[in-house]
Amino acid sequence: MNISNLTSGLVLKNYKELCNTLEIKMKPGTDSRKALFKDLECYCAYTKQGQKIIITEIFLEPLEKIDHRKDLDKEGNNSKYVEHVKVLILNKLLELDGKMYRLSKNHLFEFLGMVNPFYLHKDEVKKILPKKDSRFGKYEINHHYQRVNDRLTRILFDSLNSLKRKFLIKYREVDIVVKLDEYGTKIHTDANIDEISLINSAKYNALVEMKLNSMMQVIFKFKTEEFYRRVNKILNDDGIEYAYSHIELIFTKKDVLLELSTMEQQYHRKELNNKVIDTINQNARDIYYKNEKEYNEGLMDFLLNDKPAIGVWSAEQFKGFRHKFDYIDIQLELAEYLLRIE
Repeated sequence: MNISNLTSGLVLKNYKELCNTLEIKMKPGTDSRKALFKDLECYCAYTKQGQKIIITEIFLEPLEKIDHRKDLDKEGNNSKYVEHVKVLILNKLLELDGKMYRLSKNHLFEFLGMVNPFYLHKDEVKKILPKKDSRFGKYEINHHYQRVNDRLTRILFDSLNSLKRKFLIKYREVDIVVKLDEYGTKIHTDANIDEISLINSAKYNALVEMKLNSMMQVIFKFKTEEFYRRVNKILNDDGIEYAYSHIELIFTKKDVLLELSTMEQQYHRKELNNKVIDTINQNARDIYYKNEKEYNEGLMDFLLNDKPAIGVWSAEQFKGFRHKFDYIDIQLELAEYLLRIE
């Protein structure tokens, strides 16, 4: 699989073109397709629009392969979540005065209904939950936060990028510094160029002190809290108590309103299309398994009860109709080509 052929923003018209781009042989059947997408998740993030596959991000470091048998909720892409997130964000923007909205990533998770308010208070979580149940140890809680943050971040930025590509929003990460005034009151202000430089330098030096090479290593080693303690300690020397970031969304309300009315129609069309395809695909499965049952019953009756004049019948002499072994795979793939809308 030649991942180097993929680039962020690349649009592939279908599964066949994906295989050609990756320089691998296209194998028939849904199992082979699922296996390829499962491997692809380790190297990039992507969304699906009908048959199209859109590469949204190439990972600098491959991720560990996920065993979908152990976690059935994890899909090969985020498309089934993205539309919900987009609608919720656009509705929120419609409620606001002005053209800008800021929120931290975790508070966006809460607003979208991905997490509850308790999730935002990790220090309290670590104190309260182990008292409720001894199984909730430090590793278990840290691992849960790691998994949740990784998955939800991808969903969120897939959604934001989808809105950005349609010119409905511009977004950026804004660094905010906290300083104390003469009365000891915390003052929050957007970081200027010099302060942004200080923040980056502090993060770099924290990595050096911890002998780590990237933020990804910090996360996977459960060192996030230690990392930011070191960052803040370095920033304290320059008069900064601590720093944090918000996601800033820039938008135009009339465009948001138009898009929402369009999305509502598209949503109902897609929902109807999905339900039609589900019932058509289930019908294919029902036909196949009914035919298998009738064929096997007919074969047994033929072999046991229909006696020839000489000798015995063999299975090869049975004339019953039987669908091909890959009948279901073929019918499901035809549904994708002929029924699935973008």
